[in-house]
Amino acid sequence: MPEIMIKDSTFERLQRHAKPLVDTTDTVINRGLDVLEQIEGHPALSSEGSGEAERRIDPRVLPELTHTKVLDASIDGEPMARANWNLLLEAILRRAMKRVGTFEKLRKLCPVNMVKGRKEDEGFSYLSDIDVSVQGQDSNGACRAVVTAAQGLGIAVEIGFMWRLKESAAHPGERARLQVAGSKGASGTKAA
Repeated sequence: MPEIMIKDSTFERLQRHAKPLVDTTDTVINRGLDVLEQIEGHPALSSEGSGEAERRIDPRVLPELTHTKVLDASIDGEPMARANWNLLLEAILRRAMKRVGTFEKLRKLCPVNMVKGRKEDEGFSYLSDIDVSVQGQDSNGACRAVVTAAQGLGIAVEIGFMWRLKESAAHPGERARLQVAGSKGASGTKAA
């Protein structure tokens, strides 16, 4: 990690913008850079009225999502009561199956390990309403599959999440929001 030297007066300015017992020098510098990027037209972060900055995630360039927790999620504007990465995957698979109609089309659309029928070993969960078993994914795999299926079907998806406060997390303690735009008129249509 590179070391940087700053003047005492610059460090005092940084301290005026720090939240005691929360911020580090790095988090204050990043918050300042985020504001600068917003002014310059870079959509890396935006404030959502909550007072906390949220990193905006481009669904085409997903970050490392290990050690993340889903905070809120909606599919086609319908909020999910409880959400985690695998529950999101299951919900999108259910919607996708209703749209495409066959297991073969579902398998082509969604890049996860799944089988037709009941399988409940080796990390598989059975979704009885669509007669498909899907293998549990890590956060990266589940998010990739959700985004791929949503984009393929024109389903709007919004996911708010945060990286846990772990050193090995990509952005410890930061919040982010991922949005996949839906296609108008996509609801209820079947993909060919």
